[in-house]
Amino acid sequence: MNRSLLPLAVAAIGLAFAGACSRAAESARPAPEQLAAGERAFQKCYACHSVDPAETGAEGPLLRGIVGRKVASLPDYGYSGAIRAYAAGDERWSRERLDAFIADPQAVVPDNAMGFFGIADVDERGALIAWLTEQR
Repeated sequence: MNRSLLPLAVAAIGLAFAGACSRAAESARPAPEQLAAGERAFQKCYACHSVDPAETGAEGPLLRGIVGRKVASLPDYGYSGAIRAYAAGDERWSRERLDAFIADPQAVVPDNAMGFFGIADVDERGALIAWLTEQR
């Protein structure tokens, strides 16, 4: 190998390794304790939402598969105008977007119809999002 290319090769290998580590960390399953805390946190959502497709007639949309799903994309749910407008930018519910929304729904989507003040605790939100991620 040409010695002048060696630093580039080392950098490329380092970037590939970092990317592989990042993907492995993202795909790692959360700890059982975090999932249990997330399931407990979901009880704040359960009055209006479900993760069970067999449970119909909930006030809020089904949350099964929400992580990565396009915003306002369930065909059988009547989303508010505010959420539909927010979704017009082809937005998806990433973990980061869900975290912000769950923290303060009205700040992220003003005038949305969800009557929920949010979850201030960052660890509780993280556990909830980890649990929701597992609900596929």
